[in-house]
Amino acid sequence: MPFWTGELKELDKLYESFKGHLPDIVKEMEQLIKTDDPNVVMLYSRRCLEVIVTDLCEIELKRPRKTEPLKGIIDKLNSEEKVPSHIITSMQSLNSMATYGTHPKDFDPEQVKPVLNNLAIIIRWYLKYKDFQIVSKTEPIVEKHEEKHEEIIQKKPVKEILNQKKKSLPISLVLLIAIIIVISVVVIFNIKGGQNIIPANYPDGLAYSTFTDTRDNQVYKEIKIGDQIWMAENLKAVRFNDGTPIPRVKDEKEWEHLITPAYCWYNNNRSAYKETYGVLYNWFAVNSGKLCPVGWHVPSNVEWRTLTTFLGDSLYNGKERAAIKLKETDNLHWTFNDTVFATNDYGFTALPGGERTVYGVFFGLGDMGCWWSSTEAEYIKGNGRNIEIDYEYNGVTDIEQYKQFGMSVRCVKD
Repeated sequence: MPFWTGELKELDKLYESFKGHLPDIVKEMEQLIKTDDPNVVMLYSRRCLEVIVTDLCEIELKRPRKTEPLKGIIDKLNSEEKVPSHIITSMQSLNSMATYGTHPKDFDPEQVKPVLNNLAIIIRWYLKYKDFQIVSKTEPIVEKHEEKHEEIIQKKPVKEILNQKKKSLPISLVLLIAIIIVISVVVIFNIKGGQNIIPANYPDGLAYSTFTDTRDNQVYKEIKIGDQIWMAENLKAVRFNDGTPIPRVKDEKEWEHLITPAYCWYNNNRSAYKETYGVLYNWFAVNSGKLCPVGWHVPSNVEWRTLTTFLGDSLYNGKERAAIKLKETDNLHWTFNDTVFATNDYGFTALPGGERTVYGVFFGLGDMGCWWSSTEAEYIKGNGRNIEIDYEYNGVTDIEQYKQFGMSVRCVKD
């Protein structure tokens, strides 16, 4: 199994969101997602970029591409400010690295991961540019009086159904229908992240401890895994550990252009997602050094690798199993735990809290969990590194993303 499998799965998700549309890029993506040959991956990554850049040339520069080099069009799109600068950076990086795929003696397979990461970033932006909407499997819940923790109860459908049935059905049947509807609403509400959702499953027999974060009196579970002590749930703090408030940003455009610390709740809905999934932070909040409770810190990439190595993975050995041992068991929150059902052997209880992309769009709830590390990117200058666990993949993926992404945080003890 190639070590860029996680990145290919992410692209496969994007492909599924526009399959049947955009035939030119679909054709290239079909070849890309079914291969594990690094040279083929690089070739079709560049072809996907060519399709996108050619389309932008015709629409934004208002002229056909013909045989003009790809780099020249990217530079022109940049100089005329037709495409956001961070997308230009990803285009330039992908174009430069993917070219080496045609020259085996100069080619390093390690370049595949950053190429695929850049392609995913470009395609997400391109879909938004083309007015395609990536919709998570969980529908957003309308937020009302969020700060007062007001319950969200959908009464109208039940009332309307009862009014319609009373005239034509026996009272006993009407009551039975009402009971079934109410139970269904409660179950669906809980599954989709409602305020009174069932707590995460914790394995029996594990020696959990708890501690209180004094800045907000939030009580967290902690668990020892190997020589490390980890929080057994995602961070929920909205203040730094010196008491300074972390700015909360709801607006998509404002989020996209941030270069300072910020946080949000998934779908901007505190009451629905706080208790289960915690906060989504950008990397600038992580880099403050004040995000975790006193005595704790955001793990570095090395510390994440220490965890996965203890669980039997090196992240790149082709026999990844760490995610199976970290994910919450069953499918209460995960869309589906594929291949081998999760065991949560050490009580880490990884949940699929999704992420907020660089464009401010929420994505992946139920399908993926994303956690920042405190380490900056190695391949793509200016990005941060993070860990991702996917619903259909047994390994833990090490990814580089823009620092504007919103992700969960798990703290590790000093």
